[in-house]
This record gives sequence, C-alpha cells and structure tokens, in this order.
Amino acid sequence: MTKTTLALAGFIALMIGAAVLFAPVPFYALSGVTLPDDVNLVSDIRAFGGGLLGAGLFVTLSLFRRSLRLPSLIAAATVYAGFGLARLWGITVDGLPEATYLWVLAIELIVAAMCAILVFKSSGSAGP
Repeated sequence: MTKTTLALAGFIALMIGAAVLFAPVPFYALSGVTLPDDVNLVSDIRAFGGGLLGAGLFVTLSLFRRSLRLPSLIAAATVYAGFGLARLWGITVDGLPEATYLWVLAIELIVAAMCAILVFKSSGSAGP
C-alpha cells in the first residue's frame, strides 16, 4: 500500500508540475483559464510548477530508496493537504469553482489522507 500511494502521489506531482513548468498556458487552458500576457505572473506560475515537480521527484525517488519512504509520505501528505485546504479556503472566501476543481480538491484530500494514514501507521509501528 505504501509504494502504491507514493507512486500515485509522485506521478500526480510529476505530471502536474511538469505541465505547469513547461506549458502553463495550454495547461491552464484545459480548465478554461486564460492566463494574461504577464511575464511576472507566468514566471510565478512556472516557479510553482518547478516546486511541485521537485516534490514529485523526491516522492518518486522514495520508491527506490526505502530510507526516504517516511519522509516522502510526510512531504506528500503536507503538499496535498496544503493544496486541498487552500482550495477549501478559496471556496470559503471566493465561492464554488467549476466541478473540475471540486474533483481536483477531492483527489488532493484523498491523496493527503492516504499519505497521512500511512505516516501514522509507520510511526506507530516504529515504537519510541
């Protein structure tokens, strides 16, 4: 279950991170979002993509290095929970987005929960 969860978390982060870093305009257009012709905004968006790509690389590396599994689960739980909770905050202050974004929210919270459960399971079995 741990390797499957890490593979899922890593794959999603790698794919989204790469898309946002290397092709932000077409990626956001898939969701009906038109980015303005603003080099500063696109630079910020690409930076976010690079950060997510880096997190995905770290999580994926843990599939091959057992010693990185717990830190990767913690990182993935934190990243995905951060995205999901930020979207919930956005709903609170901005209103409901389109259904696509609600599906993304659900996926983020599910992946975060899966990683968090595995963190707590592995922490409980490790002992003091």
